[in-house]
Amino acid sequence: MSATIHTYTIVRTPPRGFDGAPYCVAIIDVDGKLETARVSGYTDGTEVNIGDRLRRLEQPDEFGAVYALQ
Repeated sequence: MSATIHTYTIVRTPPRGFDGAPYCVAIIDVDGKLETARVSGYTDGTEVNIGDRLRRLEQPDEFGAVYALQ
């Protein structure tokens, strides 16, 4: 499986009920199919870039991220 960031946003002021800000929500290209997911594995979002490779987590993290930066 190949997964990369197609586009993303860093949420710094989340809506009520969403913890863990800042967090990354990305459109991810998974073998040619796009999906939306929360991404982990960064500190503040400045090191997240379009085209970054991701790995799928075996279990969602504490905030629901299912992908992490490699």
